[in-house]
Amino acid sequence: MQSLLPEIEEYPERIPLGITDWDARILRVLSQMDPRHLFRRAWGGAHPFAARVRAELAALEQQPFSPERLRDKALRLRRSVRRGRVADAVLVPVLAEVCAAAARVLGKMPFDVQIVVIRSLFNGEIAEMGTGEGKSLTGAIGAATLALSGRRVHVMTVNDYLAARDAQTFGPLFTELGLTYSSIDEKTPPDGRNGIYRADVVFSAAKNILFDYLRDQTGPTANDLRGLGRKLLSLQGGVGGQPASILQGLDAVIVDEADSVLIDQAATPFILSAGEAILGGLDTPTLRQMLDMAGTLREIRDFRKSDALRRVVLTDEGRDRLARLAVGAQGLAAVGPVRNHLAAQALVALHMLERDRDYMLTEKGLAIIDESTGRLMPDRQWSEGLHQFVELKEGLEPSEIRTTLGRITFQRFFPRYRHICGMTGTARAAARELSEIYGLSVRRILPRRPDQRLWQPVRILPDLSAKWHAVAELAAILQARGAPMLIGTRTLAASQACSAALQARGLAHDLLTAEHVAEEAAIVARAGEAGRITVATNMAGRGTDIILSDAARVAGGLQVVLTELHGNSRIDRQLCGRCGRQGDPGTVHRILSLGDDLLLTEGQVSAFLLRMGLRLGLFGLCHQGMRLLQGRQTRRAERGRAQLARQERMRERQLALSGRLE
Repeated sequence: MQSLLPEIEEYPERIPLGITDWDARILRVLSQMDPRHLFRRAWGGAHPFAARVRAELAALEQQPFSPERLRDKALRLRRSVRRGRVADAVLVPVLAEVCAAAARVLGKMPFDVQIVVIRSLFNGEIAEMGTGEGKSLTGAIGAATLALSGRRVHVMTVNDYLAARDAQTFGPLFTELGLTYSSIDEKTPPDGRNGIYRADVVFSAAKNILFDYLRDQTGPTANDLRGLGRKLLSLQGGVGGQPASILQGLDAVIVDEADSVLIDQAATPFILSAGEAILGGLDTPTLRQMLDMAGTLREIRDFRKSDALRRVVLTDEGRDRLARLAVGAQGLAAVGPVRNHLAAQALVALHMLERDRDYMLTEKGLAIIDESTGRLMPDRQWSEGLHQFVELKEGLEPSEIRTTLGRITFQRFFPRYRHICGMTGTARAAARELSEIYGLSVRRILPRRPDQRLWQPVRILPDLSAKWHAVAELAAILQARGAPMLIGTRTLAASQACSAALQARGLAHDLLTAEHVAEEAAIVARAGEAGRITVATNMAGRGTDIILSDAARVAGGLQVVLTELHGNSRIDRQLCGRCGRQGDPGTVHRILSLGDDLLLTEGQVSAFLLRMGLRLGLFGLCHQGMRLLQGRQTRRAERGRAQLARQERMRERQLALSGRLE
């Protein structure tokens, strides 16, 4: 089915509201006073909307598929969308056609729970849909229905592998409906991306579309005409003789794992950069000199570090010592403020960034490990010389320092979509931020089957060695019983320590380092086999179903082991949600220690109090104390995102006369 009506806008997007800091504060106060708008009433499979779709499907069973009939229904839906409110009477016939096509082409008929999620997506909400309830199929049917309503749809997946997988899996559905589809990954060449984005549905990881948006905003067509003038000029192959925009606008987006993308990664600045630029004389000799000078400084006397904030502050004595070391120095090392800043960056590289926790050495060089996902980000680089200081610390040649062409964060990018919605298993805890930043409400979706998950009592051990010994002992018992086991860790270093403990017991296991997402998905898909042990970081395999074998189901189902509290309890719940899916049996084991990163980053006083509580046998109180520290980290991250939003509003006001923030 080709486009039914001509396009009016070539680059549709929502113009962000220019709110002040006072506006933001008032919105926050209002959301705290009346939080009812943050949540929508929970829906389940018994919702009347699902019954209407089922009745329409029953009528379609008596009729052969007709493209003309689908076109007429889609035209009515498009007219309703333009009026701004989609009634069930016009949505149900189109959705029923899509569901029938999915059953016909894919052999998959959505459950009632998935049907009501699609209604939630049309409402522009975040659907809190339980892990294992079928988000991939729901997203594909929702994307097809949105595309039939006249929108160009972007489906944001967790990574490039899942984007390509979903595009290939659900491609026959879009073809059956007369829609075009495509996928974009980081290896897709720049030439031809414009044509790929002309598809009705595009699957991609969020960062790929974001960077293409930045290229449009900073490229040769950034300030060209919009509207009819632009369309007339574009008939000649570009605007004003220049190439056309890459994207076709920001019309509609479905975000999978929405809490991870919209909240956990919201404050990460994505920077479009160009190489071959030495910033103000910050060359390799200067970097080596500053690293050597920083290596002579001593903690407490010359600097103080904050593990929680990943920041170093020089003392007065430290600045004086640097000044004495810099006597006779040339270039930036001779400039006091710049010297102090570079020394602080070098100290962060020396004392705060650790190999296999914050970064990893690969064949291609240094790759950053994303803190919230545990995945390698080889295309990212720390700014202001920090990346180069880490490379020098590891004995590598420093990479070139890049010039920034444009920058944007997710919390500024996603509100520009004219229709935004998403799905995740843990959204209610982030409902306030989703409302304040994106104007989104959370809709809880009741599970299709009752939760059968069992929770074992929390175990807290004095140190890491005792924890990994206990994990290996539990693994031996469960493997002998034939139960599959998924051990979740916070960092790659923790995964390797766990693997070493399992090897010492002679236990065969799979270790996921998240370097190759295709292998990751395959390993996680096998994690439900009887007796299999899988060690993975918190985000590994997200988006891949763990299917239990019959023998594993008889042995008690998947056994999830939480070995450390993360910076946000939502991530813990995502890991625990890998078991007990759709009524399957499963058990959650929580084995923690006082040597976990959570305590190390929150100060010696907290660690001392928890250690005393453990010695006195107050295990429940000790666990509550760790949960309080976790809440402190969560609130600190929220404040950081709010502070970044304030800074960007300030920058936008400063640049109001010269152009856009990007």
